[in-house]
Formats: sequence, structure tokens, C-alpha cells
Amino acid sequence: MPRSRRSRPPRRPSRSARHARATGAYKRAAVKRAEDRIEIRLPERRTPPESVVAHLGPTNSGKTHDALGFLAESGRGVYAGPLRMLAQEAHRRLSAQLGEGRVGLVTGEERVNEHAPILCCTVEMAPGSGEVLVLDEVQWADDEERGAAWTQLLLAGEYRHVRLLGALDALPLVRRAFPHAELRVHERKLPLEFVGARQLRGLAVGTVVVAFSRKAVLALAGEINRLHPDKVAVLYGAMPLASRREEIDRFLSGAADVCVATDVLGHGVNLPCETLLFAETTKFDGEARRNLLPWELAQIAGRAGRFGLVERGHVGVLVGVPWASADPELVESALEPHVQLPEGYRGYRIVDEARIGPRLGDLGIDDPRDLDAALAAWHRVATRQWAHESWLAVESLQPIRGRLAVVERHLRSRGRRLGLDETWQLVNAPIDPDGAELLGVLALAVAGDRAQRPLLQFLLDTSRLRDASLEEAEEAGRVAAILRWFALQYLGVGGVTMERAAALEQAAAERVVRRLSVEVRDGKLGRCRSCGRTCPPWYPLCDRCARSGRR
Repeated sequence: MPRSRRSRPPRRPSRSARHARATGAYKRAAVKRAEDRIEIRLPERRTPPESVVAHLGPTNSGKTHDALGFLAESGRGVYAGPLRMLAQEAHRRLSAQLGEGRVGLVTGEERVNEHAPILCCTVEMAPGSGEVLVLDEVQWADDEERGAAWTQLLLAGEYRHVRLLGALDALPLVRRAFPHAELRVHERKLPLEFVGARQLRGLAVGTVVVAFSRKAVLALAGEINRLHPDKVAVLYGAMPLASRREEIDRFLSGAADVCVATDVLGHGVNLPCETLLFAETTKFDGEARRNLLPWELAQIAGRAGRFGLVERGHVGVLVGVPWASADPELVESALEPHVQLPEGYRGYRIVDEARIGPRLGDLGIDDPRDLDAALAAWHRVATRQWAHESWLAVESLQPIRGRLAVVERHLRSRGRRLGLDETWQLVNAPIDPDGAELLGVLALAVAGDRAQRPLLQFLLDTSRLRDASLEEAEEAGRVAAILRWFALQYLGVGGVTMERAAALEQAAAERVVRRLSVEVRDGKLGRCRSCGRTCPPWYPLCDRCARSGRR
């Protein structure tokens, strides 16, 4: 008789299951062993600064103007901001005031007059010491992935004078880092006035309309272009920086009447306007679509109001576009801070933590094959050690470990190896997950694999952009920024030079601007491809045509 199901012997796990179990156990044991080698050291300065002043306040309040004025008057020092575009803007402002010879620019992708007495940098590129440090957007110290760069300067920057810039929300953090810092609270130069709903047909010159996806921005730009032909500027995060600068200049000069933008406005784009209208008040944050938080809305709304041209900034919501919906109550409520802060102030949130990340010397290894286990071990040890510190939190290591996995996979596929220092430099590259595969190609090139050279030469070829689509040109811009970084770290490797990478970035930016004008003028995005009616830009057909089976 056949055995009953109950009496059958248990199945032996498959080979893949046994391998996965063994690999997991090996990794856990490796992490446990690595913990014994970890040395956790907090950044620490030897000499306290002579002065620390915190310039805190909302957008459009003059805090950057005052701090840069102090830096210019001192004649030596560093401006450090979170974004390349902010560093470029500070460089332009200071160069116009002091002369180009006295001001340099240092970011991950470029070097301009890097031995000048005043440097404008992204935070990760800022020197560890100097005369004056202007540290912008200090609340970024709490950023889960990049905050450790701010913390390093807060705790260990050897500067005679420190000027901290940021939102008033960061006051608790400032007091943790510098309990006796002088506080200068800046008020907006122009008050914000909620103006309610505005129709698409009634948009005034000098209006910025905000949506929260690339497709939504392009679709809105197409609709507005029907009313303001060739008078619409466009801004979103995937655009190369030179493209953004051109669109900003069109709007500020009056060549464009209206600008449609994503929340890139709240992250380094200095674009004051007379009226700012939200077309949406929800966004996809990588996990789910959610309402914008009050501090996010306030940061964007703060761009409204051109000082010297209008008496107050106007903020409202856009109506008249069927697929776009903004909550006017949410916007209006975000114009007034409501969170109680220390010393009697009010803000939008409490920023009271700073992130700490690992340095290579903390990991206690000399073989790059041990790097992933050492990073995991460092995270465990640091979390235990700093659990009692109320204002220090451990940075997320998922991005760096993700880049490391890509590098290791590419090296294994070609039987190549890199040293620890080279591996560490590559996995700390300023590359988003979208560019991780290119990082693997670059790792192979550094390891001496000449087979990567043809691909890199193809990527650098500007002629391929002659007939590129908008998406292809945007991707070329992202690739160019990565190759600019690579050319600075590994001169000439794989045939990648700064000149060719910069030429690619410029060509991509020019192609993006040309294609944008065509796409906005055509206005096909946000229109049903069958009947031409307005429809959500993420769908090709309107509901009626979709139900009827049209194509």
C-alpha cells in the first residue's frame, strides 16, 4: 500500500535552499566576527571656533545674503551647500562681488579655481578646516543618507568662524551642536497671502505652477502653452543643470510668462515669483502616494514674492484641470508655522538629530571582500553605542551597500579585483540607484578591463544625441554627471576625460531644451491619443475611450 501523506519522510531542502541557508549563516558569522574589529569614533575638533552664528528662518528671508556677506568681508573661507546648483549659485554671487579670481567652485563633478581663497562646495567636498565656514541647510544633518557630511563639519570642522544657515526647525539641532551659538532669526521680507483657487485661463504673468511628477509638469505646461504660446518654462529634477539654468533665466527675464515645476523648487532652485499655485498636494515618495507635509508645502510656497517688485507673495491652488487636484485647506494651513520650538519660536517640525556614518578607518579591514560585512557590523555597533545619545542617529547604509553589491557583481563577472581604497572611493560615488549599473562598468575600467572602453566611448559620443528623445537626452545628462565625477577621480581611465564628459553634459542640456519646447508645443501628454480630450498624463486614453476599447 502507498504510504499516507502523514508517514512520508520530510523532503530534503533543495540545493539552492541549502546554499541560501549556508550563505546567510556565513554572512551572519562574518558580521559577528567583524564587530570585534570595529572602532567607533565620533568626529571631534581640537580647537573651538571663535564665533558661531546661526542664521535661521524661512525662504526669502535674507539669511544667505547676510552669511555670504560675512564670508566676502572675511576674504577667506568656504560656502558648503547640499546641491551642486546651490554651490554654483553661491559661486556666481561671490564672483560677481569679489571677482572670479578670488572665488573657486569644488563639487563632485567640477573644479574651478580650486585654490582660490574662497571656495563654494557641496558639503561632502568641503575642506575640514579654514577661516570661515558657511554651512547651508543645516537641517540636512538629519538626512538619512547624507546627513553624516553635515555632522562631520558640525562636530569636527576646524574653522575660526562658523555660520549656520537653515530653517528655524533646526534650532534644537543647533543648540545640541553649539549650545552657546548666537541666534539670528530672519523673518520673510514679504508676507505670504493665500489667494484661494485660480483658473488655468486666468494665470497672471510671473506665476509658478507646481506639480509632483515629470509627466504632470509636462502635461500642465502643454495646457498652459495653449493659452500662452511659447511663454512657458519648465523645471523638474531629471533635467541637466544647464537646462534648468536656461529655463530659470527665461522666466526671470520675462521671456516666459509662467513656469511649471516640480518640488525641485524647494531643493536648491532660487526662483522667486509673484504667485505660486499648487496643482497637486500629493506626491509619490517612493513607497506610496501621500499628502505633502506642512514643512514641504511651506518650503515651496516660500518662493512666492519678488522682493522690491510686489508687496506680498501670493499662494493658492490651480483649478480647471480635471486630473489635477490640490487641497486648498492643506495649502492655507501650511502658511503658518504651528509646531512649538525652543525659546518661544514656532516652526513646522522639530529637527534635533544628526546622522553619523562610517569612515574607512573605523572598519578595521584591509581586504575589500570584507567590506560589506564590516559595514553591517559598523551599523550594529554604532546603533548600540549611540542609542543613549539623544541627538545622534546612524546613517542608512543601504545605498552604499547597494552600490558595493553592483561593483562586486561586475568584478566577479570578469574575474577582476580592486584594492580597498579604490573600492571605497567607488561605492561612495554620488550616484543614484538608476546609475548603479554604470558604476559597475566604471569599476571594471579601473580594474584594467579594457573591454569597457568601447561602451564608455559610445556613452561620451555627443553625436548620438542628434536625434535623441527627451528621455534619452535626460539620461545622457545623468550619465555625463557621473562621468564628470569619474574623470576627476581617475584621470583618463577608460578614455574618460573631463573635457569629453563636460561636452556630453552640455550637449544633453541643449538637446533637452530643444525637445522640451517641441513637447510642450505639441501638448500631446495629458491628452487622449484617440479623441484628444484632456486625460491624466500617466494614461494614454481617457476613461470614455478606454471603456469603448479604442486605441
